[in-house]
Amino acid sequence: MKKLLLLCMLLCVGGCSTEKQREENRYYFLFATPLKEHKIWLEAEKGFRDACDAYQLHCDWEGPTTIDTEEMNQVIETGIMQKADAIITQGVVSDKLLKKADKKQIPVMLVDSDMPSSKRFGYIGKDFKKQATLLLADVEKQFGKQAPLKIAIQVAEKNFNIAKQQIAQVEAIFAQHAGGYRIVSISESKSDNVRAKKEWDSVMEEHQDINVAINFAGESASSCYEAATKYNIREQMLIYGVDEMDETIQLIKEKKINGSIVVSFYDYGYQSVEMLYEKIKNKQQSASSIHYAKLILVTANNVETYKKELISK
Repeated sequence: MKKLLLLCMLLCVGGCSTEKQREENRYYFLFATPLKEHKIWLEAEKGFRDACDAYQLHCDWEGPTTIDTEEMNQVIETGIMQKADAIITQGVVSDKLLKKADKKQIPVMLVDSDMPSSKRFGYIGKDFKKQATLLLADVEKQFGKQAPLKIAIQVAEKNFNIAKQQIAQVEAIFAQHAGGYRIVSISESKSDNVRAKKEWDSVMEEHQDINVAINFAGESASSCYEAATKYNIREQMLIYGVDEMDETIQLIKEKKINGSIVVSFYDYGYQSVEMLYEKIKNKQQSASSIHYAKLILVTANNVETYKKELISK
């Protein structure tokens, strides 16, 4: 019943959107976001809407407020049924839907997480190899190249490809560390602050010899710091986060965590529209279907200046 109600609601919204779009003779772009109200994804919405205004497109931003891939799939299904001209989404959705969109000649741009073997038009996201390289470089700057590393990682969802890809690159790059490394724990936040705190508390209680904590979920770094402080092991470890969460950036300024990997979510929204518009309007496609957004490790050294560096224009 819940799925049926959701589909009916989306059809109503989509029907009104496409009807208006056809009357105005404008292209209709749909962004099926994984988190409709999350601060970081709202940056992507801003870029998306700015680009839609610049190109005079009709656009919709739809998706769940908590992680729910089934709802994302329903949004995409509705977009296909309403004959959207293009769709943007994170690469955590059904491969069958991307095939269906391709058959309908609807290009789909994936952002943040890729599905390389799918029928997607292209991908814009992080270079996970570079991300792991930046993290190891900073770890070795702090600890040297001979220190044994005991690492704990927290992701949003263990079964998402984005989590698996990030962990795989950590394993590959950290294997170069002369002192050796061992990942002692991988937990998941489910993109929920309460869950993140509970999981880090459990990890710190069990593994009090951790000296590197890596958070691949935006809300997790502050919870990691709190747990490390609770168990009086903060001073022995390096803590890294991801994204431009206000709390994370403030903790870097206060030197309570060591850094955060930041990428421009605004560019995810803006550049996706640009590339899809060129594909549809001018029948053009970039030579490479993979585009890596600018990636920066924000630390206490560049926390006041990184935003200027992040602008990729």
